[in-house]
Amino acid sequence: MKKLALLAALLFSTVAFAAESDVPLFNATLSMGKEERFVLVSRTGKASPFLKLGESFEGYALKNYDAKTGALTLERDGKTVDITLVADAATADAKPVSAPATLADAEAVLNKMHFEQMLDRALERQRKAIAASLDQSLSRMASIPGMDPDALAEFKKKMTDEVLSVLDPKQMKTDVTKIYSEVFTKDELDSISAFYSTPLGEMLNAKQPEVQDRLGGVIQGRMMQMMPKVQQMSIDFVKDQKAKAAGAAAAPAPAPAPAPAPKP
Repeated sequence: MKKLALLAALLFSTVAFAAESDVPLFNATLSMGKEERFVLVSRTGKASPFLKLGESFEGYALKNYDAKTGALTLERDGKTVDITLVADAATADAKPVSAPATLADAEAVLNKMHFEQMLDRALERQRKAIAASLDQSLSRMASIPGMDPDALAEFKKKMTDEVLSVLDPKQMKTDVTKIYSEVFTKDELDSISAFYSTPLGEMLNAKQPEVQDRLGGVIQGRMMQMMPKVQQMSIDFVKDQKAKAAGAAAAPAPAPAPAPAPKP
């Protein structure tokens, strides 16, 4: 009888150990106002998206989080277990979560970020700034004697199209997609994508255009404030150069050096 009880206890402890060994690791947390989100990593190295309390991962439901102790309570089959954030050393026995990202992984994240719309807004401001700068530079040619206005207008368009061709949105997204796939791992991109699927990430996307517009207005306003100073600096510089040139022209020529005395 004692042997049977001992065998049962040993069997129970083995099962308990096996169950505990597959408990996910607590890898990261994100505060969003009064709400917390959590990232778990399975023992096979699979990372979860940002989860909130009540959601599940690998069969474990997230039940409670104690911010003071940093303990996250998981529940499975009516049993609970508390886990805390792990250090890199604690995850050394797990398979590395660093699979290389593909172009498709990177493009999926950029789409979640509404990258094309964001890029279009940024490029439109650049197009206007470049066009204005070219108009200002090329308008001086209109005063050249014999300049054909129609030919000048055609040249302006050709020059503007040439300069703006480097700002092709499709090519720039291709470049950024390649950069993201090389800089981030697949799991990092998955986490970024998960963040932009949260209410906070969606809010960030929705309000980003307003932030960009306001920032553009701030920059433009400061540049306009600086222009009179820059113009005055240019005027003063030209005056100073003219004064130096006039002074050099009015200065008497240096007396010639005396000829050497003849040798006896």
